[in-house]
Amino acid sequence: MPAPDFLARTGASLCSSVHDAVHAAIEQLLERYARPGGSLLDVGCWDGGRTVRYRDAGRLTSLHGVEIVSAQAAAATARGIDVARCDLESPAFPWADGSLDVVVCNQVLEHLKNVFSVMDEIARVLAPGGVLVASVPNLGSLHSRIMLLLGMQPSMIRVFGPHVRSFTLGEFIAFLTAGRVFELVEVRGVGLYPLPARGLANLLGRIWPAASHTPVVVCRRTATAGYSWARSYGEMEHQTAMG
Repeated sequence: MPAPDFLARTGASLCSSVHDAVHAAIEQLLERYARPGGSLLDVGCWDGGRTVRYRDAGRLTSLHGVEIVSAQAAAATARGIDVARCDLESPAFPWADGSLDVVVCNQVLEHLKNVFSVMDEIARVLAPGGVLVASVPNLGSLHSRIMLLLGMQPSMIRVFGPHVRSFTLGEFIAFLTAGRVFELVEVRGVGLYPLPARGLANLLGRIWPAASHTPVVVCRRTATAGYSWARSYGEMEHQTAMG
């Protein structure tokens, strides 16, 4: 039987390869859809290293980020990024309505209970025609389906884990495009865990994104106004309580 430390190292390596492949997919999608010379907001920018790479891929200029961890926010600021230290559970972005061209929200929403207010803020700051590139781990991934079939808890929504929400691809698209504030442009499935996220696994993930490890979704901001994710959720919660 393989030693636990070997299994842990193997799992960490596979997970790292998926994350690298997701970043590469985001860069490729920014090359295709970002407006050169535009502005970029990276929601959950960490130390800004990836933010700079996103800028280069999309040929963007003005860089903005949201990060709550002080040391990482300082590192991102040192890279020339305009960083807002916002709590994403109750965000109030400091940028004006319709002032940004691209928003990247990569591997963030699964960590938040309140995913509704942050969507309101993303929609508010994006100009009509602007692009949102978002990704979350996939509850409907092949390995999650196998784990559930075996009566196991899916690894991306462990009880003692960092994720508090989980999405299938269909539910994620429905969430992002609620109220027709965003229209779907492209879905890129990344990886077919537990295969390493390269070569055949990435090809299979692109062919079958609903079973991929991580789908990357591109949406475009429409001119629709007046819809609020937070308000819609509040109304639903009120109806449930009254019922």
